[in-house]
Amino acid sequence: MTLSHTVRRAALALVTVSWIAASAAQEGPTFKEIMQGLAEDMNHLNAAIFAEDFEAIERYASAIAHHPRSSPAERARLMEAVGPRVELFQSIDHSVHGGGEEMADAAGVGDMDGVLRYHARVMQGCVSCHAAFRDELTQPDAPKP
Repeated sequence: MTLSHTVRRAALALVTVSWIAASAAQEGPTFKEIMQGLAEDMNHLNAAIFAEDFEAIERYASAIAHHPRSSPAERARLMEAVGPRVELFQSIDHSVHGGGEEMADAAGVGDMDGVLRYHARVMQGCVSCHAAFRDELTQPDAPKP
């Protein structure tokens, strides 16, 4: 094999690996990355509520409601991990998303009572989900209930 042929093969391999890495990155963040992003958004949201900064409340509540989605493979892993309680998981997830949307709407019109009502709904959903599913979702090999 000539040096030129070796360089071409190496270049092709590098392009292939780069393409595969780029494709994987475009599939979506992991569940853990999504949860970390939501935790950051919740911290910013709480600070905005204390400061009565309705613009920031609207922004962070909307970010929570419309967070990035994980890849189809990651979603399938999550659904398998929650097992027969998938409907409960999805119900809590919808409650959190809906609460975030409603909170953003309330912030948009300067309604602090509404912000606090929907903030409580989002927090209840987060805590309920953590209590019900943390073990299954953070330890994929954990036994299912």
